Amino acid sequence: MSPLSLEAARALLLAGLKPPGRVKVKLEEAAGRVLAAAVTAPGPFPPFPRSLVDGYALGPPVAAPGTLPTGLAGPGVIYRLLGTVPAGSNSEITLSPGTAAAIFTGARPPVGTVAIIPRELVGSRGDFISVPGLPPGRHLEPVGAEVAAGEEVLAAGTTLGPAEIGLLAALGLREVLVYQRPRVVLATSGSELLDPAGKAGPPAGSQAGYPGVNVPPCIYNSNFYALAAAVEAAGGRVISLGPLADNLEEQVRAYRSALEEGDLLLTTGGAGGSAGDYTAAAFTRAGGEVLFTELNIRPGRRIIAARAGEKLMLGLPGNPPAALVACYLLARPVIRALGGREPAPVTFPARLAAAIDRPRVERAFLWAQARASGSGWEVTPLPRRPGGIRAAIGANALIDLPPGTAPGPGEEVTVIILS
Repeated sequence: MSPLSLEAARALLLAGLKPPGRVKVKLEEAAGRVLAAAVTAPGPFPPFPRSLVDGYALGPPVAAPGTLPTGLAGPGVIYRLLGTVPAGSNSEITLSPGTAAAIFTGARPPVGTVAIIPRELVGSRGDFISVPGLPPGRHLEPVGAEVAAGEEVLAAGTTLGPAEIGLLAALGLREVLVYQRPRVVLATSGSELLDPAGKAGPPAGSQAGYPGVNVPPCIYNSNFYALAAAVEAAGGRVISLGPLADNLEEQVRAYRSALEEGDLLLTTGGAGGSAGDYTAAAFTRAGGEVLFTELNIRPGRRIIAARAGEKLMLGLPGNPPAALVACYLLARPVIRALGGREPAPVTFPARLAAAIDRPRVERAFLWAQARASGSGWEVTPLPRRPGGIRAAIGANALIDLPPGTAPGPGEEVTVIILS
């Protein structure tokens, strides 16, 4: 197969994808979930007229000696206080002309209220207050002023954050219909992998694998934990297959099981195409039809994708920074689409704060830090480090670098935000 462009590969993966299902969840479990259906208000909000300030509810005005009514109340109009209306109470007070009641924010005004005036604008003496002019209806919020009964308040596909959940609670809703979180079966392959949560690895400072040192040349399974965090951040739910040995039959059995259990199989390692790399063969024997095996990008050139019915199998490189780049560029959009979210990554132009060190033969994605500046977005490529396990530390973006280019400070590049 010829190497594909990133865009062509992403289109192949996203073609025909459907969210795995819908489920009702309680509001306290809904943060970060995606609405599977529009939400309409079961009733108006506020459900009753209410005061917007601490102050006084006023009945119709009566002209005081020497004053004339203007609008609701003339300057210096005197009102007699009948009592106090706290929030959450059903007041039995009825306001007749020339009477008023103290009221708190959010309280239902007494019958006969025509306006509410803030406390700081009123002069008081005993059971009487002096009120300046005030237009009718001021500081008095009617029923349904914010939301009408039957109004669509949130569209399907909305990601539920604090404000959205607060709105649903204000409308009296206890549950909401959301898309199920995609089940991502995550496997790492490599006979050299150890789990830091279980099996102990080589002692610190040892020369594992060198002649004369009786310690197995193994490394901790860092890819699993890094990719699991990326899957969770994209809205997926991780199902672990554990580290798999470099054994074709073991991988085939594991991947067949994964296709029954999850919505997406995500693997890392074994994608290189050498005699000991079994991902492509294991995908095929597990029932997958291979879609592509190479992309024209770096890092992450060797990425194997297959489709088994309605489910996808995606084999990422074993190199840690390459696996993460491939996860952000391909796995993350798939997980987001399966969860009912917009799959396309957020991209925008930014000006370089430092030069790119050298041109690349192929399209490259470089770890970077992007930040807003007074003149727009600015991005700084992270320094290259040997090996790669620290290559992405501090990165919140990728620079999309066209082949053969090495732009300098102040030049514009395309940036992909990772959050």
